[in-house]
Amino acid sequence: MIHFLYNIAMYALWGAMRLHALFNHKTRLAVKGRENWRKNIKEKINALPAGGKRVWFHASSLGEFEQGRPVIESLKKSHPDVKIILSFFSPSGYEVRYDYDGADVITYLPIDTPSAAHDWVKIIKPDAAVFIKYEFWANFLYETARKNIPLYLISARFYKESIFFRSYGGFMRKLLHLFTHIYTQDTRSEILLDSLGLENHSMAGDTRFDRVRDILNQDCSLPFMDTFCKDKKIIVGGSMWKDDYRVMKSLIKELSSHSDIRYVIAPHIIDREEIEEFRNSIPVTSVCYSQMTPSALQEARVLILDTIGILTRVYSYAHISYVGGGWTPSGIHNVLEPAVFSRPVICGPLYNPYIEAVGMYKSGGLIVINDSSSLISAVKNCMYDQEFYNTTARAAGLYVEQNAGATMRIMKALNSSLYPAY
Repeated sequence: MIHFLYNIAMYALWGAMRLHALFNHKTRLAVKGRENWRKNIKEKINALPAGGKRVWFHASSLGEFEQGRPVIESLKKSHPDVKIILSFFSPSGYEVRYDYDGADVITYLPIDTPSAAHDWVKIIKPDAAVFIKYEFWANFLYETARKNIPLYLISARFYKESIFFRSYGGFMRKLLHLFTHIYTQDTRSEILLDSLGLENHSMAGDTRFDRVRDILNQDCSLPFMDTFCKDKKIIVGGSMWKDDYRVMKSLIKELSSHSDIRYVIAPHIIDREEIEEFRNSIPVTSVCYSQMTPSALQEARVLILDTIGILTRVYSYAHISYVGGGWTPSGIHNVLEPAVFSRPVICGPLYNPYIEAVGMYKSGGLIVINDSSSLISAVKNCMYDQEFYNTTARAAGLYVEQNAGATMRIMKALNSSLYPAY
C-alpha cells in the first residue's frame, strides 16, 4: 500500500514539475532535460565504445557530485576502459557538470516511476550502481537490487531526526537493506544504522578529503599572483558574502599601515556594484582581476578576483585564508581547500552544520570569529605570534591528511564487485 502511494506521489511530482516549469527557469530546465529521456539515453549508450564495465553514479546535485567525484576519477584512473554513467536529479548539478570529462554519459535521472526504473536499468545495463550521500529513489533501488546489480551508498550521513528512525519510516528503512554496502562519513551515522539492526555498513569517511589532498599534486602556480605577492604576506578571502565584506573591510582599515600585508578577495557572486562599494570603502589601493596590469598589481594592496575557477590555486599563496559564508543561513564554503596547504583558516560563526568544519575547529586548524574585532585579533595572532601560527597551520594540514582515505576504502569494494580477480 505504501509503495502504491509512493508511486502516486512520483506521478504527482512530475505533474507538479511540469506546471511549475511554466513559471520557474530552474524547473523548466529539469523538465526539458527529462523529455524523451528513453530515446536520448539509448543513443548515448549505443554510442559508447564496446568493452569495459559500466558503472552508474547518481548525485542529487553539485555538492553530492563533488562527494562522488574522487571515486569516479579513481575508478577511471585504475580502469581506463570503464564506462561512467552519471545522473543528476537537480539542474544545479546537471547544468554545471553536463560537460564533465570524467564521465562517458551525463544525464538527468528520470522521475522515479516503476516503468522508468525498469527501462532505465534495462537500457544502461550497469555492472554496479553508486548512489551518493542522500538520494533514495525507491523504484530505482528496487529494480537495481532485483537485477542483482551491486548497489552502494557512499558518503552517507544519517540523523536521528530523519524518516528512517521514525515510527512511520518502515518503507524507507526497507530501502537501506537493498544496498550491497553503505559507506558512511561519520561514527554517528554508524551508530544510527546499528540501531536499525543493519550490518551492511561501515565508516569510510569523507571523500572530499581525498579530493583536496590531490590538489597538492597539481601545479597551483599563477603568474599574476607571483607578481602581486612578491615578498608580502597574503590574506585570501574566499567566497565572500555581504557580511564577509563587512568584517574584511574592518580588518583592512585596522591594518592599513601594515605595508607587508596584501589581500586577495574572491566574491561568492560577481556583483559589480557590490565590488565597487567594497573598493570605495577601503583606505588602500585595489585592482580587479579583469582590469589588472603588471604595474597595477605591483601597486595594489587588494586584488579582487572578479572571475571564477582559480580560487583553489590562489589559496596556495595564502599566509592566512578566510572562508566566507559563515554569516549566512546556507553556511560556510569549503574550508578543506585552503587547509590542505597547511595554513590557518578563519571563518564566521555559522559552521556547526558542517562536519568537516567542526572537526577542523576541534583539531585547532580552524579559527571561528564572531565579529570584526575577533577577526582582527585572530589575524594579528597569526601574523605576529609565530608559535601560534605554526601550531594552527600544522593542525589544518594534518586534519586533512589524517582524514583522507575514504576513496581507497570505497574503491576496494568496487574493484571486488567489478573485477573479482583484481
